[in-house]
Amino acid sequence: MTRYAIRGFALFGLVAAVTTSALAQNADVVSVRDRKDNSIKKLSGTYTVSPAGFQVVNADKKGAPINPDDVVSVAIGDLVGVDRGLINSLATKEEKKDYKGAYDGYKEAAAKASGGAPRTQQYLKYKVAATNSKLADETDFDKGWKAKAEDAVKEWRGFLADYKFGWEVWPATRAYTRLQIELGQFEDASRTWGKAAANKEFPPDARLEAQIQEIDLQIRGKLYPNAEPTAGELQKTANGAQKERLVIYQIAAKAGGDKPLEGVDKIKAEMEKTKDASVHATGFSMMGELYLVGGKPRDAMWAFLWVETVLNQDRDEAFKAVARLAGMFEVGPIADEDQARKYRDKLKRLRLAF
Repeated sequence: MTRYAIRGFALFGLVAAVTTSALAQNADVVSVRDRKDNSIKKLSGTYTVSPAGFQVVNADKKGAPINPDDVVSVAIGDLVGVDRGLINSLATKEEKKDYKGAYDGYKEAAAKASGGAPRTQQYLKYKVAATNSKLADETDFDKGWKAKAEDAVKEWRGFLADYKFGWEVWPATRAYTRLQIELGQFEDASRTWGKAAANKEFPPDARLEAQIQEIDLQIRGKLYPNAEPTAGELQKTANGAQKERLVIYQIAAKAGGDKPLEGVDKIKAEMEKTKDASVHATGFSMMGELYLVGGKPRDAMWAFLWVETVLNQDRDEAFKAVARLAGMFEVGPIADEDQARKYRDKLKRLRLAF
């Protein structure tokens, strides 16, 4: 995610080749996308998370810090009690987009591993939920998407209730809240991020990102009294673009419950102080939310369109904008059946890109 950068987390150390011997030594293999050239680097070791950060720790106990949002895939090495060949075959199914076959396989493996090694159980249950999400992602809106999405939400809810720690919790939270957002469950999504923000296992920057997401979704869910004081408090320690975004969130939260349209010009004034794309994306998103509450859906539409078409470097922010547009075109004063179908198709393409 463009705006989310864990300060000081530059990849370092030796990048181990992915070999049969590495897997035999129970090493995880973490594929990480380089934001500069879009290349994929593979790190071999043990994938961990702690207040010190997300890291892949090699055999020499040297940790390579990574941004969890740049992780493309994780092939876990230590799968006690599970046949390695089976896991490899299920990973191949995922690569070939046979998500039903992968889901069934992971579910069977998880059932067999019940009561076994905790790390094995957590990883397998994570994969069950992740492949179930993919089954929802590839389903057309008019062909049962909502039922599949609700089933995936239920699966993620169960996973996060069972597991509070481990690297899987961060991508699980991302996937879970994305589904909640598309289903219009903003209040639930804000609570999900609130739990991540309170997770003391995560590093400070990750917890700050979680708090920002919580505030964002509180505003979208019209929980203004919850969002305003937190946005103000976080400004005391945040820096740069994150602080500028928090100022915009505070403005939106203050205006949303009383005089939403008065907040629009204040947000524009803050945006004029910076050229940072993430700040502008937040600004247009919040203006869209205020226009909606203020009874100006067409102005809201243009604000969300700006995020979708111009300020779309942050795929999570773009996804929220497209989800809003799809809902607005389906029901309400600017309802348009053709546009609703077009934006539901866009949402499907965006889902499959995660």
